[in-house]
Amino acid sequence: MNAKLSKIFFAAVFLFNSLLAISQTIEPGRTVDWKSAYNAFNPIFPTLRLNILDFGAVGDGVTDDHQAISDAISSLEDEGGIIYFPPGNYLINSPINFSDGIVFKGQGADSTILIFDLGGQALNCINISKAQTTNFISVSSGFTKESNKLYCPDCENLEKGDFAEIIQDNGDWDIAPADWAQNTVGQIIRVEDVLEDTIWFNNPLRIEYSEDLNPRIRSIIPIRNCGIECLKIKRIDEPEEGAGSNINFSYAANCLVRGVESDSSVGSHISVYYSTNIWFTGNYIHHAFTYDGAGTRGYGIQLSQHSGECYIADNIFRHLRHSMMVKTGANGNIFAYNYSLDPNRSEPIPTLSGDISLHGHFAYSNLFEGNIVQNIIIDHYWGPSGPYNTINRNRAELFGILMTENEEYETSYQNFTGNETSNTITPYGQFITSGNDHFIYGNNIRGIAIPEATEDFSDTSYYLNNKPPFWDAQFSWPPIGYPNMLDQHSIPAKQRFSDSTFTVCNDSTTSWIGEDIGHPGFIVWPNPASEKVFFKLNRYENLDISIYDANGRRIYHNHLYNNTLTQSINISFIKQGGIYLIVVRGRKWYGTAKMFVK
Repeated sequence: MNAKLSKIFFAAVFLFNSLLAISQTIEPGRTVDWKSAYNAFNPIFPTLRLNILDFGAVGDGVTDDHQAISDAISSLEDEGGIIYFPPGNYLINSPINFSDGIVFKGQGADSTILIFDLGGQALNCINISKAQTTNFISVSSGFTKESNKLYCPDCENLEKGDFAEIIQDNGDWDIAPADWAQNTVGQIIRVEDVLEDTIWFNNPLRIEYSEDLNPRIRSIIPIRNCGIECLKIKRIDEPEEGAGSNINFSYAANCLVRGVESDSSVGSHISVYYSTNIWFTGNYIHHAFTYDGAGTRGYGIQLSQHSGECYIADNIFRHLRHSMMVKTGANGNIFAYNYSLDPNRSEPIPTLSGDISLHGHFAYSNLFEGNIVQNIIIDHYWGPSGPYNTINRNRAELFGILMTENEEYETSYQNFTGNETSNTITPYGQFITSGNDHFIYGNNIRGIAIPEATEDFSDTSYYLNNKPPFWDAQFSWPPIGYPNMLDQHSIPAKQRFSDSTFTVCNDSTTSWIGEDIGHPGFIVWPNPASEKVFFKLNRYENLDISIYDANGRRIYHNHLYNNTLTQSINISFIKQGGIYLIVVRGRKWYGTAKMFVK
């Protein structure tokens, strides 16, 4: 072969290999925009701060503090506020109902404990929900996947900034119909603009709707900007039958659960229905009274009824039937870098239970990335899951990744990329799929590439451009999947469990330079932040403010002068996500707070 032909030959080989590599990543039509879903979280948390002891709470574990808590919530009316629970054991004998902008904040899960004893009633402990009364209106067209506009001639009542709910009838996939699982395919959207008969909205549709199934829309008014942080919830009564969650979200938006330990639950520890942009980070969720699955008994975090754009990351789950579950049309959610161990169910082989569970009724377009769990199971008890669910760079340490079979209608069109099954002892470490048209690439199954010759998998994340904000320098990125060896690296949540550091609260702290002149009440929000961060003091004072990166370099410095109790900093100049430190200096004190930047 002469030199010229040789160059042409090798150029052709290079081009062929390049095209092959491109074809081996997930095609765009098989995924959705999880990056936009992640960035859509935009809570506006309150600035007013109350102490629950000022409303008569005792926190002795004997006195019922329900009335004090209800009074504190009522005192805030529609303004919202942070209700601070100092260290103590707060007995609560009736359910707590939040209103907009209510945030419960404790001193930490090891010192602030909410003890719920509901007298054996199958009720939720905390309800963050709002009833809806508007009617659905038919949509005429525009309901294709990736569309961000709909045509609705009779939707003149929808306005820019509204939340709206899209649904349609169940299709022929509904082989296990149930009264509580009607109209499961749907999406919660935020209206960006309305012009005559056209509605534009924030994030595109994540599935194709069918004109034959009567797609329709209505405006909703969700409960917003609520939070539970830095405390422990423990339920001590077990109903004879029925269920009930420790925290229940229904028609909620832009809410946060962070640094919370949830110990023992009747039904799901946390249930989410008809909601969007709910974040769960740094939590420890463990144990239940019953593990038979009836009425969600034994579940950890359950997303249902087309809840979408929720973010479940950096949590620890232990001894649950299902730690992370999607069903009844949940879509566009992200489960990332969580650690789950010790699965348990009531049936034979107690450990053969899905830590990650896709549980039928057409949940679709969800991303599971970077989790370390024992088993990932897609089952057909309630029929198939919908398309586009993506299992990316997860490690299953026990039975592996399993899909059950169904003769009537199987789950199809899933993506399995870069995963590991690390247990090499039979019958563990399995990778079993059913259905059709799955995309399978770059998986390391007990040390064997599935499919063959796919060790070059290079997709790092399907929702992040950089490492997540909670990622410490000691951890490799990405931790799971090629080019890493089998079971080579860990994740922060698993390391925290090993270190017995179960929750991450990220409280701000203060220190005194001179005489004690009173606690400055230093509060930082939102956290994680993206474009702007706020902080609040409880008195007027000139301040010196600095921001430092993880290497100790000061990247921001400014003086603010005595003009308002609430200050803000534009942090759009920070281009790299991660952990930063805010240092605020007053006259005789200084405060520090970790800030997570998305």
